[in-house]
Amino acid sequence: MERISLGIMAVHLSHEHGYVTEIAKRSTSYGMNCVRFVPASIDPIDLTITGETFDPQTQTWISDTFSIPPFIYDRCFYNQSKASKRCKPIVEWLKKNPATTFLGYGLPDKWKVYHTIQKNNHLNSYLPDTELISTPMQILNRLRNDSSCLLKPVVGSRGIGIVAIHQTQKEITITYHYGPDKKTKSFEHVERFIDWCERLLKQQSYLLQPLLPLVDREGYPFDIRILLQKDAEGNWSLVEKGVRKGYQGSFLSNLTTGGEPITYKQWSEQLTPRQRFLLEDELSTITSHLPSLLEDSFGRLFELGIDIGYAKDGSIWVLDVNSKPGRKTFIETKPELKHTLYDSPLAYCKYLSSKNNQKGATIID
Repeated sequence: MERISLGIMAVHLSHEHGYVTEIAKRSTSYGMNCVRFVPASIDPIDLTITGETFDPQTQTWISDTFSIPPFIYDRCFYNQSKASKRCKPIVEWLKKNPATTFLGYGLPDKWKVYHTIQKNNHLNSYLPDTELISTPMQILNRLRNDSSCLLKPVVGSRGIGIVAIHQTQKEITITYHYGPDKKTKSFEHVERFIDWCERLLKQQSYLLQPLLPLVDREGYPFDIRILLQKDAEGNWSLVEKGVRKGYQGSFLSNLTTGGEPITYKQWSEQLTPRQRFLLEDELSTITSHLPSLLEDSFGRLFELGIDIGYAKDGSIWVLDVNSKPGRKTFIETKPELKHTLYDSPLAYCKYLSSKNNQKGATIID
């Protein structure tokens, strides 16, 4: 029986090397071969790919040339780099290729996702008040009402590019992260702040949101990360919940900005039984409605990372939804989950393959 070929695709070949290699090590037991490649490495003439094939004998990746694999696990993360800009249109072309099945088609930008969730009566109350910024005056108007706000790139992940803004009677202060390091800049004159905003908005599009009080009792910022994946039968399942805790004085909890992972159980012990019950009930509502809503709007998905804010008053917020979530939060706090996390793309790929064989064509579900 011919082995299924699963291609793992990224903007840079060595991206997530450890995660991708662990998947490949398990591929033989699922009757699969694993290859990895960069979208820009596809030859436009003969449609062959220069990439790497995993050799189960030596347990290493070797340089190889191969055809476009019938199944693709998309782990491309896009930013403003030249590599991203080269890869993105090629990925969109691949998604339209009838001979190729993606484990998940991914989500569009945060503004489109926000609008989709906003239309759903079960979920829209969990969204922070959000607007797309077209002019610095929107930011100034928000500051007049709240004295603080948050700027979030429309396209982005890992906390990169997020800016917190505070206004006092004397000045406007912006705070952002460069890795784990927190940077601050102050403007005594509104005109200089407006100039800064205009330069920022020329670089990329931003969303404007309130700066929510998402800190624990000791003043550390935190959020709850929920990982959902489809199982071997194609059904959504909650893999795990974890908590990411930033350092005191920061406004972000992302691991790349200096945060650390802790278990959900460890964090939730500080809650009263009633608080814990209400939170679990709200999280159940979110996880039971969000995946199907997004799939109905944007096509098949394999996994979702949902970032939840839990404010001091007990209010719950959907901060972000990521169709290419990281796993560090769970691998570091619950090492026993490793096998589930590494096996799940292969198990779901095998499910898709069996569905394709039953229907005799690439499925859309």
